[in-house]
Amino acid sequence: MNTEAQEARAGTRAHCKKFPHRIREFAETFVALQDMRHRADYALDALFDKLGTLDVINDAENSIREFEQVHDQDRRGFVAHVLFKRRSP
Repeated sequence: MNTEAQEARAGTRAHCKKFPHRIREFAETFVALQDMRHRADYALDALFDKLGTLDVINDAENSIREFEQVHDQDRRGFVAHVLFKRRSP
C-alpha cells in the first residue's frame, strides 16, 4: 500500500471514531476496495484471480449488509459527514 493510501486509511479511522462499529468497518472496507480498484485500473503489473475477486465481491456485499443494519440516524450522519466538508468557524 502506498503512502497516500495509508494516510487516507488513517484519516478514515480518525474521522469515523464517533460512528458505530459497523459504520467504521464499512468505511474501512470502502477504502480498501477503492485501493484495490485503483490498483486494477492503473497498476499494469497487478494480477487478480477469479477466486480472490469473488472474495472481494463477497466482502463488499457483506459490508453493505452490515451498513444497512445500522440505525438510520447514524447512517444519515455518516453520509452527511462524507459528503459535506466541515466549515471553519
